[in-house]
Amino acid sequence: MSTDTTPAVDDVHLRARIDRSLRYPLLFFFTSAAAWLAASSLLGFLSALSLNAPDFFERFPLLQYGKLQPIHLNALIYGWAMQAGFGVSLWLMARLTRNVLRNPVTLVIMGHLWNLVVAVGLLSILFGWGTSMPWLDFHAGLWPVLLLVYIGIVIWIIGMFAARSERTPFISQLYILASVFWFPWIFLTANGFIHQDDGSAVMKAGINAWYISNMIYMVLGPIALAASYYIVPKVTGRPVYSYALANIGFWSLVLFSGWTGMNRYMGGPLPAWLPTVGSTATIFLAIPALAVLYNQVKTMEGKLAWANYSPALRFAFFGTISLVVGVALNIILAIFPLGKTLQFTQAQGGVDLVSVYGFFTMTMFGAIYFIVPRIVGCEWPNGQMIRFHFWFSAYGVGAIAAFMIFAGMAQGHVIGNYTEEFTTAVERGKPYLAALAIGWFLIGLSNVSFVAQLGLMAIRRGRRDEEGPTLMHKKPEDYFTNELVAEKAAKA
Repeated sequence: MSTDTTPAVDDVHLRARIDRSLRYPLLFFFTSAAAWLAASSLLGFLSALSLNAPDFFERFPLLQYGKLQPIHLNALIYGWAMQAGFGVSLWLMARLTRNVLRNPVTLVIMGHLWNLVVAVGLLSILFGWGTSMPWLDFHAGLWPVLLLVYIGIVIWIIGMFAARSERTPFISQLYILASVFWFPWIFLTANGFIHQDDGSAVMKAGINAWYISNMIYMVLGPIALAASYYIVPKVTGRPVYSYALANIGFWSLVLFSGWTGMNRYMGGPLPAWLPTVGSTATIFLAIPALAVLYNQVKTMEGKLAWANYSPALRFAFFGTISLVVGVALNIILAIFPLGKTLQFTQAQGGVDLVSVYGFFTMTMFGAIYFIVPRIVGCEWPNGQMIRFHFWFSAYGVGAIAAFMIFAGMAQGHVIGNYTEEFTTAVERGKPYLAALAIGWFLIGLSNVSFVAQLGLMAIRRGRRDEEGPTLMHKKPEDYFTNELVAEKAAKA
């Protein structure tokens, strides 16, 4: 072998060692997250049925909407989203810093502890011991434990970054670090204020809204953007179009996202400047969203059609589009005449779903489709099931978000009229909310196919086809520049 090829082969061997060291922690986080996602989808379906036909669940108090809905949301956030984020962040940081994971057993143990705390938290909601604060519903005694377990997991990510060989950080590393440091701050701040016995109930609600917004844009969002900025160049074989634009997007997100959230209570008994600043900051979120979209489109220029074939690219690009759509919808809700009409309706929940599921979750699917073959050594079993997963997920989240917004518009006009009873607003939104059950049913079916394929990959029963990765459609003749194919060729 010539000396010219030695560095490339050594690099392949290093990547293989990194992937082997991460195999069991990542498979644990991904399979646990997928199981929670499947459970959350089922709970979303049941909560939608309970909302539309409350009499049907009258004999089952534990299956009422007031219990099912918060359990569904917390399972989605802390069961699925956080654990999927752990796995993707660990792999990206290890690959970008070229660090082999030491002592993976400790990470798996911390993952078990995370699942245990989440399960106990969901049971606390079920039996009426929760806080009734959206996304912070767990019993008040659980949040310090959850925070400590979180630190025990992400400390490995921070350690990898500190031990990096390349001193100038990649944009994906910046996003991961932002998420890692932002969550403890907002989680500690929100719980600290909310669990004060003598605190203002109004300000607790405002802090809760601030927490939700920051979870979307500065905890979950940066992980999705880190994955997207890694996947798109790798699949297309091109570098990021503009690192300057990527940095503008990153720092504008950091600058403005922390001020958002309070605008969810326009015209309420909060200091007027808080919703005003929140609305203004929300409008400025268009800068990072458009910067990411433009960078991705220019990076994929001439190869946009590859999204028809690559699962990772299609899911990641759909996530980027959903980011822009979610920010645009939040900007609309930040405009005072519309915001004061649609607040306290189903509309805000639909907009949040576009960000949490359309943006974050779909991008995580793309990352998992990209990462898992590299850590288990086989291909995804069936491209048609991946295609099924994509379309049912896309249709499901689109239908739920659209009809929740329509329901919010119908409810908002009634709520704004003080002569109308609140029950009238509920009845006005019901025809639209019937679509929630259909949407969660579609998402549930898509996630069943995802869990099934992920389970086969976890036991290494995937496709062992040496021609290339599993694609969503028949492979074009020139689709041989994928990184995975290059790695196999180098190893051979």
